[in-house]
Formats: sequence, structure tokens, C-alpha cells
Amino acid sequence: MKKFSVFLLILFSLNLNGQSVQKRNWEYSKVVYTASSKKKIIITNSLPKGGGIVSYKGKEYNYFIFWTNVRNEAPSPLDLKIKIPTIISFKSNELYAKVAFTKSNMTVDKVQEFDYGLTGIPSLLNNESNQLKDLNNRISPFNNYLFYSAIFIHKTKWPVRAEYILKDKTLFYKITAGTDVVTVPCGSLDFKN
Repeated sequence: MKKFSVFLLILFSLNLNGQSVQKRNWEYSKVVYTASSKKKIIITNSLPKGGGIVSYKGKEYNYFIFWTNVRNEAPSPLDLKIKIPTIISFKSNELYAKVAFTKSNMTVDKVQEFDYGLTGIPSLLNNESNQLKDLNNRISPFNNYLFYSAIFIHKTKWPVRAEYILKDKTLFYKITAGTDVVTVPCGSLDFKN
């Protein structure tokens, strides 16, 4: 019986070592925008991670961390400019959001980490010096730019989703909280010749 137990233990150990852990890609939406036959932009928006509670000026906010990847599939540089309003109000007066950009860099290797590897989330909301007011980045031809968007929602509903949407050259940020949806203009994506 002892030999059989050892055999099962070894077999189980070999099976675990040989297994590959399937990793989730965490993509929510991926859209290809075509400006012309040679100018293409791919915007990938993530699912949320997080969902903890942060206090700010006596109010509680649920936080959600998202990443976005903007891929320039063109031979020309692409200028990304994003500035989101300080407060984003939903139709319900009780439900509103604050979006913060962080100085931390998002990288592909952080996709599987808790909160996508972003730390210091309470200080991101409570200390504006930890935030970027806007994003301005030139994306070289055939390169991409990954960045975080941290959303803090007061009195949220579930599930929460967010995505950047391009219409012509104008960027919009769409946030969904339960059945409430808000879309705000927030910047632009423009090819430079």
C-alpha cells in the first residue's frame, strides 16, 4: 500500500509539472480602425481588475483598473492626445466617476498580475501629484503604446466596463456601470505626415 501511495504521489507530481497554466488575455474589446489603405489603428481595451474601495474626501469609491493598447499599423507617426473631464456624471445624479492616469508604465508582462501590477491606488486618487492630467504620446510607425486608466466610481453598479472608441479622429471614453452608460469626448488620434 505504501509503494502504491508513493507511485500515485509521483504520478500526480509529474502531471502537475507537465500541465500548462492557461492564462486569460483580459481583452474586452479590440477594434481595427482604417484611415486609408496604408493607415490602420488597432485599439485594445481590457476587462477590469480591482474593485476595492478607496475613500476620498469622506466618500467611498470603488476602483477599477483598465489598460489600453493603441497600435499604429502605419508608416506614419500617430499622435495620441487624451484629457478626460475631472468628473464624469452618469444620468443618475448619485453615480459619477473620476478617471486617473498614472505615471506608472503598463507592460504586457503585467497583464496577469493583480490590478495589472499597478500599486498605490489610494494615493492615485488622494494625491494628484501621482496622476497625469492628460496623455500626450507620439506612437512610432508599427509600434504600440500601453497605458493604464484607473476609474473610481461613487455608488457604482455592476458590471463595470470601459473602452476608448475612435470616431473619425476624435476619441471617446465609454464607461458602463450596470445599465448606466456614459460616453465623453476625451481626445484625438491623428496621423502625422
